[in-house]
Amino acid sequence: MTAAAGRVTTAQPDARGAHDRPGGSARRTAVAVLVGLALGLLALGPGLRPGYLLAYDMVFVPDPRFDATMFGLTGTLPRAVPSDAVVTAFAHLLPADVVQKGILLAIFVLACAGAARLLDGEPWPARLAAGVFYAWNPYVAERLLIGQWALLLGYAGLPWVLGVLARRGSRRALLLALLPAAVGGFAALLVTALVALPAAALRPASLRDRGAALAATAGLLLLASLPWLVPSLTRPTASSPAAAALFAARADTPFGTVGSVVMLGGGWNAQTVPSGYAGPVTAFWLFLVVVGLAGFVLRGRGRWPGAGPAAVAGLVLALLGAFGPGLHLLEWAIRGFGGFGALRDGQQFVAPLALVEAAGFGLAVSWVLRAARSPVVRDGRVALAAALVIAPVAFLPGLAWGAAGRLHPVEYPASWLTARRIITDDRQPGSVLLLPWASYRRPGWNHGEAVLDPWPRLLTRTVIWNDGVQVGSVVLPPEDPAAAALTGLIKSGRPLTARLVAARVRYVIVDAGPGVAAGSGSSTARREGLRWAARVLPGCLIAYSAPGLVVYRIR
Repeated sequence: MTAAAGRVTTAQPDARGAHDRPGGSARRTAVAVLVGLALGLLALGPGLRPGYLLAYDMVFVPDPRFDATMFGLTGTLPRAVPSDAVVTAFAHLLPADVVQKGILLAIFVLACAGAARLLDGEPWPARLAAGVFYAWNPYVAERLLIGQWALLLGYAGLPWVLGVLARRGSRRALLLALLPAAVGGFAALLVTALVALPAAALRPASLRDRGAALAATAGLLLLASLPWLVPSLTRPTASSPAAAALFAARADTPFGTVGSVVMLGGGWNAQTVPSGYAGPVTAFWLFLVVVGLAGFVLRGRGRWPGAGPAAVAGLVLALLGAFGPGLHLLEWAIRGFGGFGALRDGQQFVAPLALVEAAGFGLAVSWVLRAARSPVVRDGRVALAAALVIAPVAFLPGLAWGAAGRLHPVEYPASWLTARRIITDDRQPGSVLLLPWASYRRPGWNHGEAVLDPWPRLLTRTVIWNDGVQVGSVVLPPEDPAAAALTGLIKSGRPLTARLVAARVRYVIVDAGPGVAAGSGSSTARREGLRWAARVLPGCLIAYSAPGLVVYRIR
């Protein structure tokens, strides 16, 4: 074994099969890229038309501007650091909705091509089968519908990270493979660390070389985490222990919670289950998962060191809050240190299992194709290969065509952009309070689909808003200290003006609820809205009023 700066090599045979001709791997990777692009186009479908796809946490806005929030400098938890800043940078070069579509397509391309590349040396249908499985499964569908595109960036980069570590690539190559997760932020890097650290620690090498590889990998992960880690450490982390039960994995198939999670579903939000993914049809997906697990156990355990342990660890974390002892442990941990709140949405950690199942599925397809060389089934090999490659798409049609029509491109109302301009052009300092006191909206112009209120991203001023999530009838307390300080008064319905003046709030935006009636065309609704404003915001002026939106300025 030899060690060079930034690279460790061994005298093991080339991982590529002897039948891989020079340039063949690059051509197959190009084919996987095109297949991934086709999957992305199929998944987004009509969502590729001009406009923004707004779904739960996926909020892109026109002409975003750099502000303190996107760097984690305003006191809120830096969940969108540095992803929002990267989007803003690209949005200075291209329209923001084009940037959004490009990122979403890149997720499918990276995921498919990365998983396919892991199977270098296998027949190209097997590679494509692994790539399609990894890019098209319930995990991708549910996380896309809940809008966690930043997490999916890290997910898409996992096979590239594992591939670099398995091939003992250079630190520069590893840093490049970590870029999608670095852009995605804390959740993306957490699932990446779950794969990268075991892969580095369990690589076939001497104990000294393993230690060096583990230290280098941990160092690069730490470097990639600095944009969100530094602001996180400069403020106390607040997280409610009640979130452990609310965000625990749940059954979304007839096979229970464990079966649902093993099948890469089981997300906490029942509204994000893809259409058609229920009942007997899930048995077909269970079959693919069993095949994938069998393929990995029988043919892949020693091929990617650390992948198996990472999948097991991820499955344990995914199920931690789903059952009594694990739930109590997680609640106790969050109560002692709020940072453990990162584990509350445990199902996100099933990503390494998805990678293992995809790779194993590709290996199983490879075995089937080699067995199909017998004269009895040789003539049907092409049809068999095609059927195996497209099986994940066929058994999960709810992800196709804008997630069965649930992802609609929309434009922001002109009234919102006018209000933004009025607030931005005002040279007087002060923050903005956002009402009603809830984090998600279902605006009519977004086809009634739930979305995190876009105003914190539309404005460069600091926005005070309720970042506590509501799950069913349970409402978590806000995590932002400024929001927590106002929660009691806002919920009481008592006048806010004096307190807002003391808090240096300049504007109050009401984009749903009683206050918007002041901008309604109905005279009765307008009178009700004005009475609400007189009671809750006495002395404030209406700076802008339009149907569904009123902006109040505090004198």
